[in-house]
Amino acid sequence: MAPLEPQEKVLVSEEFLESAHGELACIDCHGGDDGADDKESAHAGFDAHPSVNNPQGTCGECHEEIAETATKSLHATLSTFPGFLGKRTSADTWEAVDKGRERHCASCHASCGACHVSRPQYAGTGFVNGHVFNARPDPVNQCTACHGSRVGNEFFGNRGQGDVHLRKYTMTCADCHSAGEMHAAAPEGLENRYHLDEAANCKNCHKDLQFGSVREHQIHNNSVQCQVCHAQTYTNCYSCHTGTDKGGIAYFVNNLDFEDMKIGLNPDRLPGNNYKWALLRHVPVDPEVFDQYIKNGFPKFDVAPTWKRTSPHNIQRRTWQNATCNNCHGQRNLFLSKDDLLEYEIKANYGLTVSDEQIPKPRARTMPVDIDTSGVKASMVVDAAWLSGHLEDKEMVIVDARSEADYEKGHIPGAISLDPNAVAGLRAAADTDTPLLLEKAETLGATFGEYGISNKDHIVVYCDNGTDGGFLLSILDYTGAENISLLNGGMAAWIKAGYEVTDEETDYDEKTYEANPRSEFLVHNDFVKANLDNPKVIIVDVRILQQSMGLLKHALAKRAGRIPGSVQFPVFGLYEDHSAIKSPEELLWVLKERNIPKHKTIVLTCNTGMWAGAAQYLFRYLGYPDVRVHNESWIGWKD
Repeated sequence: MAPLEPQEKVLVSEEFLESAHGELACIDCHGGDDGADDKESAHAGFDAHPSVNNPQGTCGECHEEIAETATKSLHATLSTFPGFLGKRTSADTWEAVDKGRERHCASCHASCGACHVSRPQYAGTGFVNGHVFNARPDPVNQCTACHGSRVGNEFFGNRGQGDVHLRKYTMTCADCHSAGEMHAAAPEGLENRYHLDEAANCKNCHKDLQFGSVREHQIHNNSVQCQVCHAQTYTNCYSCHTGTDKGGIAYFVNNLDFEDMKIGLNPDRLPGNNYKWALLRHVPVDPEVFDQYIKNGFPKFDVAPTWKRTSPHNIQRRTWQNATCNNCHGQRNLFLSKDDLLEYEIKANYGLTVSDEQIPKPRARTMPVDIDTSGVKASMVVDAAWLSGHLEDKEMVIVDARSEADYEKGHIPGAISLDPNAVAGLRAAADTDTPLLLEKAETLGATFGEYGISNKDHIVVYCDNGTDGGFLLSILDYTGAENISLLNGGMAAWIKAGYEVTDEETDYDEKTYEANPRSEFLVHNDFVKANLDNPKVIIVDVRILQQSMGLLKHALAKRAGRIPGSVQFPVFGLYEDHSAIKSPEELLWVLKERNIPKHKTIVLTCNTGMWAGAAQYLFRYLGYPDVRVHNESWIGWKD
């Protein structure tokens, strides 16, 4: 989230002055001396964050009951977190571990103001709406300012398609997580957030499903957690490590994170949520996480699991795993196994992993998913094993689409560094009135030639997030490259497989790149406007849901919103973390479910054309015959 300018952080609007809170004097909440003649004296005793430092004496003056319980809520205290760590420590190590916890893990405390008037301190503070107090928190600037890396990314489509509650019903965080839950005092010794009596539950709205028309609800009720069937893949984090920089600032680093989905035996069975099967997420606890404070700080590391029950915020009514019974039953890769565990956590997760014998057996009578994959261009996506076996191919050029800094830290042997975000000669420079249009084809060809690439080469591109590599490949495709591929899983998959990494820069000679532009790949505003009501054309907005729903505006865009009639499908429904690509069967099924069929003209739009290009590459890989990029996209949309 971008930081606010200083004047934005302290701007007090006229709207606030006309509100109930605006009738109070500044000193009523913030202290200070309103009769002083100079600034220094006026600010004596001033408190910029009164709801943090004195909630009962400020907010509690009017909201006494709420302030009393809210200051003891999980939001305010993170009271369950010491328990997670304390189980693994001893009397001799707890004090040092708790110091590490306080410095690295306790910065997300939320106060009244952090939910109702300003962005949280963790996100850099600053008013959301000119000091106006809002009863419902802002889902972008407040809720996911803290809950962003997992919940926010899943909910808004920074990972996966986003959540159907938001996209289809415009529900936000407070529609499920009410004030009753957020303000509830956490009982002493609360095991985790699921044990809070006021915690949100799917069945609060979806009541008595076992008596409805869906047969699977009757079968799985109180046996399978709802998210097992209705969630998408989600991110798992591994091996958190902490440190302190030269300036004394505490930081933490997660070494690994992978988007995946794992079903395990529920470690936390509760009344009303007594599921046998639940989704599990790996948390980034590590035996050495606080080694800078104390060595061997977790002598009882194995007493608590490192995989815990999770409730991903990326719900869809129809998902790949509920498309047919046998997309779940009998699928070994979906169920947590010992092979999924790191060496140091095997004992910690005893009782959660699922043996081959425990996996539900495939159903004999079930309708298969009928997906035609005959049009998939399989060579457009290759895996690490294939690339490792072809490193010496003379006609192959490997391109690293990450940043130059990442390239210098380590890359695949023989790879050339070409960051599409930084290299001049790919997109025209943008100003306040010009979208990021692609350069002319001859300029693109000259740029690729300077980087030692010919249109006759087999060009294999890899990156980290998928979209950078996909965008670069879409430009290569547009300019007539004859043989192009994306490395499935990118650099993370290469490293995970144990293949060689080098920091030696690759030498290369310039080549001739004969650009033969496929002009039909690009369309402009006039085409989009002319086809808004054409049933044979589908406009697909591949931006994240914050943007396509008008909750967040791109810096270059004149306004928030989306093109009328466009279908919302975030590009990260195609690319997983680290540019991993799901099976063609699953991707084609998902696109079919979203009514984006092959027999129509597909126009992909985003903010600048980059995500649209990345999406186009995978649509082409999946065999879509007529898929185009809206070259001007949202920042160039005039109507």
